[in-house]
Amino acid sequence: MLPWNYFIEILGCSKFDDNFVKLSEKFNELPSFDTGVLGDRNYYSFFQAGVLLLLENETVNQISFYIQPDEGFSAYKGALPFKELESEIIQLLGEPSASGGGKMDMLLGYINRWIKYEKEGYSLHLQFDQNDQLCRASLMCSE
Repeated sequence: MLPWNYFIEILGCSKFDDNFVKLSEKFNELPSFDTGVLGDRNYYSFFQAGVLLLLENETVNQISFYIQPDEGFSAYKGALPFKELESEIIQLLGEPSASGGGKMDMLLGYINRWIKYEKEGYSLHLQFDQNDQLCRASLMCSE
């Protein structure tokens, strides 16, 4: 599996960049391609690898890693630079810059608890299930 820093380097890259173009080869999987309802976003889903890439204006804006199988994605098997329990992550990375969720919504059901860290050039968004286990990690371009 690809190293974590490889994914950080892809953030902000054009879909024509070699690192993006070669993802299919590196994952040994062709992505499923979808366009957002408004036509302003493109989704490249690597279901077997457990990775979803969101592109806006033909640029990689977000990369999500499905730590647990969900929405048709297999669990991401690559190494992560942090643990899987929220308390262990906070101990390692410090207090998050933002947090939320962890409650029921009448329309959406349970909203996963999440924490967010602002890093140099990107944000790290982590979601946890009801058992405090990491279920999704996302890298996002800083705004």
